[in-house]
Amino acid sequence: MACRVAVLGASGYTGVELVRLLSAHPEINLVQVTSRQYAGRKVAEVFPSLS
Repeated sequence: MACRVAVLGASGYTGVELVRLLSAHPEINLVQVTSRQYAGRKVAEVFPSLS
């Protein structure tokens, strides 16, 4: 059973790396990513390398 995970503050270096690692993990379901700096934008739009 996959763990549901949210990342708060995903626009900084640590947040982006955490999203990258979690999105590749087979037991993790990344359900929410937030950032005040990029509010309303899709992750793939802000960080194309993560799409």
